[in-house]
Amino acid sequence: MTWMILNLTLMGCGDKATDTGTVEIEPVNATLRLLSVTNGQPISEVSIESNRENDITGDDGRATVEVLGNSTYQVTASQSNTMNHIYHGVTGTDDFEVVGFLVDRSTTSTVFSMMGVNQDAANGIVVAALDNPDLSPAVGASASISASDTTPFIFGASGMPESGDTIQSGGGSFVFFPNVPTGTLSVSGLGQNEACNAFPAGTDSLTIDVEPDTVHVVVFSCGQE
Repeated sequence: MTWMILNLTLMGCGDKATDTGTVEIEPVNATLRLLSVTNGQPISEVSIESNRENDITGDDGRATVEVLGNSTYQVTASQSNTMNHIYHGVTGTDDFEVVGFLVDRSTTSTVFSMMGVNQDAANGIVVAALDNPDLSPAVGASASISASDTTPFIFGASGMPESGDTIQSGGGSFVFFPNVPTGTLSVSGLGQNEACNAFPAGTDSLTIDVEPDTVHVVVFSCGQE
């Protein structure tokens, strides 16, 4: 009888160990669609990379890579004559698409010179994209970063760059932070009358690691349900 009780006890312990396995995090598909900032046309032949796989944008400017679900993600876009553009956000359990840009070094230098900025290759660039769910600019929304005394700028209603951190009516949806020192910082979005959360499933603030000579883009969706 003692042997039977001991045997049943050991079997029960074995069952409990089996029931407490770890939950595997499922991957989701992240599609990056790159459009030209000058004419809105798709950008093809751009290398897209996550920590799981690679792809190249097609004629429609799209490339898809796997990233982990329910986690922060990084998707890097690279092409000759450009700085790497790293897109940051927070995933949920569904596939998603980010519409972004890839700017060459010459265009970056021209725009920055208009603002009197000499970009140091030892620093990075942080960009906060503030969009409504329909991808129109989230007018009145603003962005900030937790480190650096860099002066942000936007593209205003005139179509020209100007100092500021708030999206204007008739302007672009990006807030640019040039010459950001490398290291860890948080990027925050603030809507005028609604929340702006890191796309697709984050909150209003996201922590990133800034790398030298790199453009870091955090996409916020404002007014998302």
